[in-house]
Amino acid sequence: MKLQLLLLIALLSFIAPTLHAQIQGTWHSNFQVAGKSLLMDLQIEGVGRDGSITISIPDQPKLKPQTMEDYALFSDSLWFSWKMIGLTYAAKLQGDSLVGTMTQSGLTWKAVFYKEVQNLKEVAGKIQDPKAPFPYLEKEIEIATAKKIKISGNLILPEYEKTSTFPLVIMVSGSGAQDRDCEILGHRPFWVLADHLGRNGIASYRYDDRGVGKSTGKFESATQVDFANDLVSIVGHFNKAYPQAKIYVYGHSEGGMTALRSAVQTKLIAGIIEAASVGTSGKEVLLDQQYLIPEAMGFSKEECIWNQRLYTEGARIALNTTKNDFSKEYKNWLDSAWDSIPKKLLEGAQKEDIVVQMSAFFNNDWARQFLAFESKVYLSQIDLAFLVINGSKDVQVPAQKSQEGFRKNMSSASLSKSTFYVLEGANHLFQQCESCNLAEYADLAQTLDPTLMEWVTSWILAQP
Repeated sequence: MKLQLLLLIALLSFIAPTLHAQIQGTWHSNFQVAGKSLLMDLQIEGVGRDGSITISIPDQPKLKPQTMEDYALFSDSLWFSWKMIGLTYAAKLQGDSLVGTMTQSGLTWKAVFYKEVQNLKEVAGKIQDPKAPFPYLEKEIEIATAKKIKISGNLILPEYEKTSTFPLVIMVSGSGAQDRDCEILGHRPFWVLADHLGRNGIASYRYDDRGVGKSTGKFESATQVDFANDLVSIVGHFNKAYPQAKIYVYGHSEGGMTALRSAVQTKLIAGIIEAASVGTSGKEVLLDQQYLIPEAMGFSKEECIWNQRLYTEGARIALNTTKNDFSKEYKNWLDSAWDSIPKKLLEGAQKEDIVVQMSAFFNNDWARQFLAFESKVYLSQIDLAFLVINGSKDVQVPAQKSQEGFRKNMSSASLSKSTFYVLEGANHLFQQCESCNLAEYADLAQTLDPTLMEWVTSWILAQP
């Protein structure tokens, strides 16, 4: 994954005393990035190392204010690096505004802060966002899945009798805190798919991950096992509410891993759709993507190999140390390798930055469960029909490896009734892509290739 660039700020040799007071105080911004409107507040006190910059996200009240450790603060300009999420910002005071540029994960955008409180601005929807009239019923459903955990989501019910047999698809999102629409970079693929299914007589339930949106709990401490237990409870809820329904699980990316974990715990699932998911292991797919992602961004072979090695060592250490020892062990390895790492890959990052980034990613229960996950352990225990779909240009889950993994590791009973497709020209989100790197996701007009939706719909309706 591309490491963050540390920015430099040019300073004026003379600063008027009145500017000192102007940069202090609370600043508010509403900026748009990757098709989404976001709010951010800055609390600025003092100047230099005696000052401080604290960030708040008004529309994410569960996130506590974060005081920046890496920053430069002057009378007319500032810079900070929010290490935990890889975000940097550099700005200058222009009149009554702070005007600057933010960068994160290869994206760059303009962000202006004002003293006046800002409101979210409506962002134009993508071309495939569903539009009325809707020939189905939709309602919000809340499901208790564990002690003090309630999952909230949207149930779409086409017109039919409650007692009749009908297919119901539960949608499970991939890695990261996802809402019920699986919104990413302005696209809402679960909403688009749910609408298509509803218009073809197929019910669906899409939900906020625990700790996201209206779902309770704490996402940051949740593990793969927790997500699988949530899914088992959701399946049980709908089996009780609609005992005649045939319940399918659509798992995108890591959501497909969640589906496998759940399917060995319950007999209530009729079939699984593995969409851009993992037929090999968590560790293998992570290391594959850490070569393929920078390669798609134009990095050299040597740089891609080294980026992969940074994660290979992180995975090795995470699987063989305790949480208390990870940072020390990773730093020891990094010290020995530092002079060999291509400078373009580091882009100015210091050793401490890399250690913090890798600790944040690897040194938690979720990461250790992800790395240890092997699809064959679950596939061998399951006798279900599968629909396995991958995008040929996916740089996050390589299509051929995934398809081969599912075919090789499925039980013979599952293999005999399963279907496999590779969607040519499609990326990890099933968009027809051009450069097919991660930065392109937001720029593409398409949310889901219609072929993907037709394959899913036809397969479900063809099940006995």
